[in-house]
Amino acid sequence: MLFDPRPKDDLKDVFDREKEIELLKNSLDSPLIVVMGLRRTGKTSLVKSVLNSLGVTYLFLDMRRFESREYFVYKDFLKVLEKEVNRLVRRDRGLLTHFRIKGVQIMGVSVSFEWGREKAELSDVLDALDRWAEERGETVYVVIDEAQELIKLRGYSVLPSMAYAFDNLRNLGFIITGSEVRVKDRFLKLEDEGSPLFGRAHVEITVSPFDRETALRFLEEGFKEQGVEFTDAEGVYEALGGNPGWLTYFGYTYLKYRDKERALTETKRYAKRLLSRELCNFLREGGRDRRRYLRVIEACREGCSWKDIRNSLEALEGREINDGTVSDIVNNLLEYSFLVKVERRYVLSDKLLGEIGNVRC
Repeated sequence: MLFDPRPKDDLKDVFDREKEIELLKNSLDSPLIVVMGLRRTGKTSLVKSVLNSLGVTYLFLDMRRFESREYFVYKDFLKVLEKEVNRLVRRDRGLLTHFRIKGVQIMGVSVSFEWGREKAELSDVLDALDRWAEERGETVYVVIDEAQELIKLRGYSVLPSMAYAFDNLRNLGFIITGSEVRVKDRFLKLEDEGSPLFGRAHVEITVSPFDRETALRFLEEGFKEQGVEFTDAEGVYEALGGNPGWLTYFGYTYLKYRDKERALTETKRYAKRLLSRELCNFLREGGRDRRRYLRVIEACREGCSWKDIRNSLEALEGREINDGTVSDIVNNLLEYSFLVKVERRYVLSDKLLGEIGNVRC
């Protein structure tokens, strides 16, 4: 169902991503695939539906659980990994025979990862998974969803283990999803000579918001699927933009109330609540000046230039703002995908960001 607001796990429910689907399918022999895009554009649905359609084995490590934290530790990461490994153990208890390694306790028909002095090392866990995959004659994929949250991981880096797997484990593949700037430049650091993953061959797949034509078709086909006549897809696009997540939620809500204005109101309330939470997490994470960032978002509601941003900040503070400060603010908003650059102008990544007003965190 196109209007089901939960992440899709079946290809028949993934709309207008044929090129991305084929690219992902054709790239599964690559040891590293990076799927990039804004939140709620369908990255998770794309990955899960393709892997499920092919019947392959994968672990799904969802890093979104850490998005509201300023930091987390290796123990927290291990708990996510442990849960997913035990999901595979329930499918094949033969996996347990490969987990007689340091820092792992086998407890009946499950494993427990230690995190103290004798902690389970990620590289050892990946080794065990590789041996199991080889025994089964298949590839196991490690999916790390919204992987940029791993920037907050303190006291441990997963990158050396990923590099080790890249170089030595032939039966494992990594699929990393996240926002373009943070996942590539801040987490994976693929172009940083000091990064364990520097220079590694990889495949990049970008999942973009719907353009006007695609958004209209999505709404029309979604309502047709439900046998509902709806004649104002244009109005919905003008109000919400092309974010598939908001369009899906609108369709879901409209089917409940059969009232366009109520569905739009509910969708905007839902969207702005999520956007406000993400903006607050961003502001807390760096101890950032809320007034400055909200002023820039306001200034860029209809698009803005670098000079417009500087002028808006100087009007806010009643004094001259140096170029370095302006650049830091702009780069932070770009890095966290609140702004995107189109040619020489900056625009909000989501038009509803311009409607959230004076966020109180």
